[in-house]
Amino acid sequence: MSPKPQCLLLDANAVFTAFTRGVWEALVTNYRVVIPAVVVRTEAQFYPKEDKRVELDLRPMVAAKTIVEWEATATQLAAVKARFKPSFAQGLDEGETEALACLLSGDEPKAVLVTGDRIAIHAVAMLDMADKATCLEDALELCGHRTAMPYEHTRRFFKNCREEGSKRFVTRDGLT
Repeated sequence: MSPKPQCLLLDANAVFTAFTRGVWEALVTNYRVVIPAVVVRTEAQFYPKEDKRVELDLRPMVAAKTIVEWEATATQLAAVKARFKPSFAQGLDEGETEALACLLSGDEPKAVLVTGDRIAIHAVAMLDMADKATCLEDALELCGHRTAMPYEHTRRFFKNCREEGSKRFVTRDGLT
């Protein structure tokens, strides 16, 4: 496990899991939490909990400065997509693309991406920024919370995906 980051950049699946597992407050209490604008405005509108659909609106948290909304420019988004072959880039959703743009921009230099999406983990490693990403399990443990996580948010899943992405970086598979 790496040292505790100061700032977490969460994609939509990490947001949903944090709410579903009841650990959202632990994240916003212990870290500066940055969320891509597309996640705040369109992707994170609800999450499932106990067979119910729970409405979610992150905008009041942005207004209250509980979380930070980061918005990429069209040029930044295009620059992310341009680093990958179209066959790979089309698999990245808008939130993942915007999160990668944030990491590449340097606007949030202490940000560490938290995701459970295989393709996003591959992308970070393929950009030679694997040290700028982690799993939800590790982010929570680093602030003293041990909570069972779905497999895609575990250290084991993250490590496997990071290794796959690092191999793709070396072989240039998926990169332009």
